[in-house]
This record gives sequence, structure tokens and C-alpha cells, in this order.
Amino acid sequence: MKSKFLFVFLFLGILNCEAQYFNANPYDYLQLALRWPNSYCLTHEGGCREIVPQYFTISYLHPMRRGGPDLRNCPSPFNMPNSTMETNKNDLLKYWPDLRTDNFIESKSLWRDQWRMFGSCYSMMPDDYIVYALNSRKRNDLKKILTNAGIVASGNPYPTRRILQAFRKALGVNVDIVCEPDRSGNVYLAEVHQCVDAAGTTSIDCDNKARGCDDDPIFPYMGFQPDKDPN
Repeated sequence: MKSKFLFVFLFLGILNCEAQYFNANPYDYLQLALRWPNSYCLTHEGGCREIVPQYFTISYLHPMRRGGPDLRNCPSPFNMPNSTMETNKNDLLKYWPDLRTDNFIESKSLWRDQWRMFGSCYSMMPDDYIVYALNSRKRNDLKKILTNAGIVASGNPYPTRRILQAFRKALGVNVDIVCEPDRSGNVYLAEVHQCVDAAGTTSIDCDNKARGCDDDPIFPYMGFQPDKDPN
């Protein structure tokens, strides 16, 4: 009988811990950052793997507060389980790859780090965080949106206003774009940020800003043998 009471006590303690965790990390909306792999390879030290995807991949999914403070590394009783990564292996390698390696085992540290930094602030379990990010990436083909607007990955620069307008027209909401420079000062289109309400169900306007884009950013094609664009 005592063992039954102990089990119930421990179970209620776990539920209380989870409830405190979920209530302790409120956020106003979600920000999904999608990166252009070629730009990452040009602007980050350490190099990239030989073949990089020629489509936008996930950089992070970040719960956000309006007006701050920034939500990162929230106290969490949960870790990223190996089973979640194994179950979603193919989609993770395709849509959320580590651009430094195509080795699945080595890539696990990326997804664990993403959970600790951003997912720990998300009011769901690690599996929900991963699946939501992957499904959000599959919903819109950002490269196709740009291509349809005549903005192609060819090493040419494009006005930031034109890029923002293309996304607004296709998605019906404003996005943010982020540019990053290389050592020579060339500015590249690096990321596109999409915003979703806190429930994760409705796209909302981002700030419509072009961060770091002092010049018209270059939309680069690396010339490596490209991965096929996902269907």
C-alpha cells in the first residue's frame, strides 16, 4: 500500500514540475529562421561539407517575447531524446541539416544544442518542437517564391525591398530577412524569418526588416554539386 502512495506522490510531483515549467516560460510568438546554405558556407569559418542543400533549411525555431528579454536556455526538466532524432532522421537530415557534416551521429549535437538554446523555452515536449519546426519548413518553399519573383540563386545582388515584397505577396504576411558579410565585405542573403502566433497555428507579420543588409544582398550559388530540391 505504501508503494502505491509513493508512486502517486512521485507522479503528481512530475506533473507539478511539468506544469511549472510550461507556465514559467511565456512567449508572444514563434520565429522560424530559415537559412540559405550557400551564404552560411561563405560567411562562416570552419568550412562546409562538400555537398550542401540548394534550398532553404532550418536555422532555428525561437519562442519570442515582444520587447524582450530574449528567451534562451530556459530551465527545463527535459532533454532531446535520441528516439526523437532517430524517428525524424530523414526529415532532420533534409530540412534541418548540420552544414558542416552529413553524418547523422555527428549532427545530433546540433539538434540537442537547438533544444537547449531555444526549444527549452517552448511550451511543448522535445518531440513536438522538432516535428513542428519540420512541418513549418515543409509548408512553404521559399526558394520557389523567390524564383517565381525573378530572384534566382546566381551570384547576383537584388534590392532588399524586392525580396521582402516577393515574400509578402506569396505568404500574405511580412517576413524579416538577414544579411551577413564575408571577409571581403560582400553582403549575402543569409536567412528569412517567418513569424507565427504563440499557438503555432496562424502566420503573423514580422517586422518587415532587412537586418544587416546595408547593400543589396547577393543571392549566391556555390557551384558545388547541388542536392536536389525537396518535393
